[in-house]
Amino acid sequence: MSTYIIDNANWVKGTKLTHSSLLVKDGKISAIRDSFQYYKYTKMDVSHFLMTPGHVMCDLMVPQGSDFITVKNYYLDNFIKRGCTTVLTAFSIQYEYEFLPQLNKRRTSLLNSPLDYTIGLKTPANLVTPNIIRACKRHKVPVIWIDLDEAGGFKDIPWGWIKGLLYDYPITFVPFFTTNIDNKTKMKNLKIWQNSMKSEGIPHIPVEIPEKQPLNLNILKKIGIYPLRGNFLVGGEICYNLYMKPEDEPGTEPLSFQYDHHVLKCTMNKGKYHYVNNRGHFYPGAGEELIIQTPGYFT
Repeated sequence: MSTYIIDNANWVKGTKLTHSSLLVKDGKISAIRDSFQYYKYTKMDVSHFLMTPGHVMCDLMVPQGSDFITVKNYYLDNFIKRGCTTVLTAFSIQYEYEFLPQLNKRRTSLLNSPLDYTIGLKTPANLVTPNIIRACKRHKVPVIWIDLDEAGGFKDIPWGWIKGLLYDYPITFVPFFTTNIDNKTKMKNLKIWQNSMKSEGIPHIPVEIPEKQPLNLNILKKIGIYPLRGNFLVGGEICYNLYMKPEDEPGTEPLSFQYDHHVLKCTMNKGKYHYVNNRGHFYPGAGEELIIQTPGYFT
């Protein structure tokens, strides 16, 4: 593969705007500097765009077992046309013995995924047991969603034992609610969640993770997806989005960057254009599981 320079990049990271240039060799970032003024490689001037790393989005209900056209359209509409290159999803269990069969079923369902993915566990509170935590550690499941419709079951979790098991693999816990719960109960249960997790010293996210929208750096760091994704790193694969830069966009930080308010022009991922010229491209099986070795290392 060729060597080239992404020149004059306006790189968005959270609310910060960084001006830099990237030297790309064989699909990987070889160096990041203010400029490569004296280099003779082909230069791609992106000064008229806003550049972001490929987005990571959460979707707990990525289709399983659907027909190819349905799956293809789902990925194109919900992820690829919106600059997503990595999906955070989950498998569900109702009994402890289902853990490995359901995890394997979810992994099998994602073999055709065009995007990279990380898999977590979605479970009722009564199944947050030492056995399940050990299974998550063994199989590198970095995040657990707990059904918080009923606060009673949550209070019965043996958090002292759980915390002791997290010392070498700090799994992040996340609340989720069904659509059946009313807002008043939801807010009350969230308060119980936040107070309990803070007092117990358990790695957690205080509110629900938003689905089908770019996840912020705080969430990516807690789960351990950052810095593997959501960042430009020397040695990492080149993966980016280019958005049109409005004429009236301020050039100073902090930048108020709203993804839905900017026009996506290009998504490059693993040497392929996933989105360009107003068209998404579906590469079945191009994705692979992103294994999180140490959740929350950079928090």
